[in-house]
Amino acid sequence: MGWNTSVLFRQGVTADEAVDDLAITEFSGELVEAGQATGALKPEALYAADPGGWAQVWNPMMDLVMGWEPTDPGTALVVFFSSASSTYGFTLFTDGERIRHYVYADGVAVEDEGTPLPAEAEVPVPSWGPDEDFLWSIITAVTGLRYDAQLRYRVYPV
Repeated sequence: MGWNTSVLFRQGVTADEAVDDLAITEFSGELVEAGQATGALKPEALYAADPGGWAQVWNPMMDLVMGWEPTDPGTALVVFFSSASSTYGFTLFTDGERIRHYVYADGVAVEDEGTPLPAEAEVPVPSWGPDEDFLWSIITAVTGLRYDAQLRYRVYPV
């Protein structure tokens, strides 16, 4: 699957609270499957859920999540997937401070700030460079979450 989306993971907040940090919008009452939430089938919405103590807000347009900055001392992870351009990256915030920022394009690091996470050294990187599997390994290492095709997401029109 080619991923072209972005996601914000925030620890200890609800889906509604995480969405409120990104846009002025309300839950539409609609729930969708993971494939729609994490894909770009309906990009003019945010898709949020809060399993395992982590809110996750998917933003297929990549216009709201990418510029997010913390306003409290929590832990958060911003991740973007752009398989169309072979560009991927993540930013980790701990206690409200950015501690790791890593972006790679065509298998080459183009932004590399902070100390690499232990998971970065543990994940096998294919010959073409880091990809979606690499990012999901980072997501799992930080949040404990894995992609869950059964998870239902709340839809917030934007």
